[in-house]
Amino acid sequence: MSNFVPIFRGSVNARECDIMGHFNVQFYAAKMFEGLNHLKLQLGLSPDRNITWQANRLFSRYQGELHAGDIVDIRAGILAVEADRVHILAEIMNGETGKMSASFELWCDGFNTATQQSTPWPDDIQHKMTAMEISRADEPRAPTAGGPVPEHSNTLSEPFVSARGSIAAWDCDGDGVMAPQRYYAVGSDGVLNVRHRMGFTREVNEAGNLGGAALEYDVRVYAPMRAGDLYTLRSGILDLGAKTFRFGHAFHNDTDGTLAATYDVVGVLFDLKARRATAIPDFIREQSKSLIIPWPPTR
Repeated sequence: MSNFVPIFRGSVNARECDIMGHFNVQFYAAKMFEGLNHLKLQLGLSPDRNITWQANRLFSRYQGELHAGDIVDIRAGILAVEADRVHILAEIMNGETGKMSASFELWCDGFNTATQQSTPWPDDIQHKMTAMEISRADEPRAPTAGGPVPEHSNTLSEPFVSARGSIAAWDCDGDGVMAPQRYYAVGSDGVLNVRHRMGFTREVNEAGNLGGAALEYDVRVYAPMRAGDLYTLRSGILDLGAKTFRFGHAFHNDTDGTLAATYDVVGVLFDLKARRATAIPDFIREQSKSLIIPWPPTR
């Protein structure tokens, strides 16, 4: 087995932090995907060969905060290789403390940019991927996001619109489709609307020093978006824990009527002064029960 390879080094900018005071999920993803271009080069996935990968599932887990000024190191390796698919693990580290802040797993299909079709890996690239396989240092706990959704006895609600917009040219990568990190940006745009529907108004947040933090994201991509496409994000609650809440986003391409992607997200209520998880108030819990939606959405 090989070792992780370094793919990124940088830092957290103040503009990349959200109102909770920590590094926002979209910028974790942006730096990770920027770094993955180095991994592509090492694997021989150069633009002149017309071979790349397209991520159809992304699972991210957040384990420790990063703040403005922190050093960011990212390393990556291959967990498994198939004839036309690869499973990648990237770990985002605090470069000063050496502690892991987040991890990303990606399931990617081989893609021919000339034919715009899925394709198997050329032999030399598959050989390089196999040589770069790593083994986990320890087995992580089973994820919640992406797993079974509990059954609810109450009548389920319809999803509500939490974000709406369009895809710009700068949202797209060199292959002409919406860059994977932009899925996290769109999903992040919808989070505050979900929290507001739950009852976390500005007054409630300020009175209780309440914020939030992501614990897990499971993003499934079904049909890549392109520049000019219009979208609507429709959301609702999937489950409620003592301190955590799980919600779903359905990312609809309003231009052609398809379901472009889904997000299954686990968040935690956060005490912004103590910087730790805190219990969801009873009135928030009661209001949130009216937002529970059927899941997964129909494709």
